[in-house]
Amino acid sequence: MQVTRIQRLLPLVALVLAACSLIPAEVQRELLPSNTSYKTAEAAFQVLIERHVDKPASNVLLTGALTSVLDEAQKEGLNTGALPGEPPRFSGSTWSDFSRFTDRLDAIVKVTPNADRIKLERAAVEGMAKSMNECHTYYLDPDRAKRFNQPSPPITGIGVTINKPANDPVEIVRVIPGTPAERAGLKAGDRIMTVDGIDVKDLTTDEVAQRVRGQEGSQVVLGIQRGTQDLTFTLTRARFSVPLQTDQMLPGNIGYIEVPQLIGAVADEVSASVRRLDASGAEAIILDLRSDPGGDLSAAVDIASIFVRQGPLVYQTGRDGSRTPLEVNRRFYFNKPKPLVVLVNKNSASGAEIIAAGIRANDAGTVIGTQTAGCVGTGQPRELPDGGILLVTISKIQDARTGAELNGPGRGVIPDQVVDQPSGAQGDPQRDAAVAFLRTKIARPASPLWGLAAAA
Repeated sequence: MQVTRIQRLLPLVALVLAACSLIPAEVQRELLPSNTSYKTAEAAFQVLIERHVDKPASNVLLTGALTSVLDEAQKEGLNTGALPGEPPRFSGSTWSDFSRFTDRLDAIVKVTPNADRIKLERAAVEGMAKSMNECHTYYLDPDRAKRFNQPSPPITGIGVTINKPANDPVEIVRVIPGTPAERAGLKAGDRIMTVDGIDVKDLTTDEVAQRVRGQEGSQVVLGIQRGTQDLTFTLTRARFSVPLQTDQMLPGNIGYIEVPQLIGAVADEVSASVRRLDASGAEAIILDLRSDPGGDLSAAVDIASIFVRQGPLVYQTGRDGSRTPLEVNRRFYFNKPKPLVVLVNKNSASGAEIIAAGIRANDAGTVIGTQTAGCVGTGQPRELPDGGILLVTISKIQDARTGAELNGPGRGVIPDQVVDQPSGAQGDPQRDAAVAFLRTKIARPASPLWGLAAAA
């Protein structure tokens, strides 16, 4: 009986094989599994096609990959005039396009005198990630992947907070008082181009931070771009601590809380500051999130929840279109509402944007400053065959009131009151604007909310 079944199956198998052999090569490329030797590029391509929230088209990813490969190949001696034929035309047909891309990659390797095939393939992956044009999708090669999500050692460095704007070098956003950076004359807005002579323009914020940190008493040389000037600073590393938050009472009984980053127990400390300022007679609050790059999502939710009694802070939308509210943590709400201003700038990112958007969406405060980074989403790490990691954005973040997308170039939180902070400006124009705004609110009858949204 078993033999008979096998005999019946054999003609069917033969028929399937015969049918496959009759499929034109171009159609086979589209329908059948890839047999490429570029397994890392293939895996990254498939992850982005199947997982990225924006459902990227193959031609977008592979055009970015090819551009990045050509840039890397030219560093290795490629003469583009030696490439045969025209560049591939991608049609949007997933695996057919990928086959065209790998054919072109083979041709580039063949005519590049000093071709490093691994580097070229990794350049392709980086190009695909960059083609998404948003900050939560990026590639870490194996060396950089080893340090991903590793706990930070005690800080011994120069005393700056840094952040990386999309597609730009890392920028100093805050110089911590009493540190080597302040003594050397580094300034907010300086861009770090090299560390000890090594180009770091394309590295992530964490990777640059790891290179700047080092043994106490050792030296580090930074190449800095300040406007049109190229400067060099030699600094001696020292041990320092970064406060999770600082607070003070400003004239006119206005409490001021600055939050540099959303890490550790920062939400508990902000909550304690609000209570301490209230006990000291604060009639209004300024929450300064300028140059806060974000961090722990739960910290963002908890800080916003101090000022928002109930309601969604933002919405998270997945690839399938499902929309989920990010709700407040009611345990953190402080039930003595006062007028509130949230200060933001171009370096306020991720969780800081969620706080600002959530407070405004629930009429709990007014946002003042400049448009935020537009770098807010949910990323997921995926391991690749080469040992690297591809971070992929799997959900979008939307404003709970307007439904506007918050992630991406030109997006983010647009303040109710736009106040610039020109480089070299005397004093702090943005904080001054917040104080002036709150004084008008304190003079009026108390509001049942933390603050009032600006009139439309």
